[in-house]
Amino acid sequence: MCCLILWVSTHGCKVGRKGRLVRVTCNGEVLREVPASKLTEVIVSGRASISSDAVQLLAENGVPVLFMCGWRPVALLHGFFMHGTVLTRREQMAAYGDGRGVHLAKGFVRGGLVNKAQLLRYFAASRGRSDRELADVLEEAASEVFRIACDVEGVEGDTVDDVRFEVMGLEAEGTKVYYEAVRLLLPDGVGFERRERRPPRDPVNAALSYGYTLLDGKCLSAVAACGLEPYAGFLHADRSGKPSLILDLSEEFRQPAVDRAVISLFSRRVLGREDFKFEGGRVVLEGKGRERLLKALNDRFKGEVRVDGSMIPLENVIFRQARMIVRYLLGKAPRYEPYVFTWH
Repeated sequence: MCCLILWVSTHGCKVGRKGRLVRVTCNGEVLREVPASKLTEVIVSGRASISSDAVQLLAENGVPVLFMCGWRPVALLHGFFMHGTVLTRREQMAAYGDGRGVHLAKGFVRGGLVNKAQLLRYFAASRGRSDRELADVLEEAASEVFRIACDVEGVEGDTVDDVRFEVMGLEAEGTKVYYEAVRLLLPDGVGFERRERRPPRDPVNAALSYGYTLLDGKCLSAVAACGLEPYAGFLHADRSGKPSLILDLSEEFRQPAVDRAVISLFSRRVLGREDFKFEGGRVVLEGKGRERLLKALNDRFKGEVRVDGSMIPLENVIFRQARMIVRYLLGKAPRYEPYVFTWH
């Protein structure tokens, strides 16, 4: 069955309902009609709007609606979750002050770094015949990132506050090595030098920001469904308006879900500078380029990966990891193992 992500951001556009269809209109003109059953997510950003009838239809079909402000998710509408969350949240809060929080924080960083190394090895393998020199450089960078990931386990402390500075320092060190290698995979004309978040100032950073926004929405859905508090993380520090646990969980999925798609699109020149608008020091992805990116990201989320001997969609792995956090917090699992992707 066809599964789509609907992203509506044009000023004045409205998401409404016609029977079992989700309808997008702008200034009275119908731009698109999609059966609700074929949607996996609706994203509303900018000054677009959505009707209560459309929200009800989407909820009945299990389709979350994510509201964005710039690059930041500000609200998620989802079907009502009928479960008890009190004990889970009590243990989540308590874990911040004991060894469980340390274990989770180190796990999120280790998982993110190992997946950075894995993605570099994936691209090294794909370049092995066409550019042996580049493949060797990528392999060397992957080994360095993996070494740094191993160092994370050696960080000691009784609480998250005791280890955060050192753990985040290792994460930053590995990320620097990773992006220096990624730059070698991209065409010269895209202007990528390093990761820049807000605002993105080159096409690659703009595409990464789009992808991470989508990933954060899926992590938010998973965390909410499992009864966890999105704003009480372990690795990322608490700050008003910052969904720390969402950022923690997304560490494991940025490379297999987003970076893999974005790097491939640019390296194969499916996306280029011509797909972006440059305005006021920021870069915006538009039109057909955004459609191509959303399709590639959706393919990654829907694509099956091997976990514990079974093949399941990557987006389901996000929910699995959220459930594993709960099991660990409640003492039903001895440890939390981050997701590490393979491509063989």
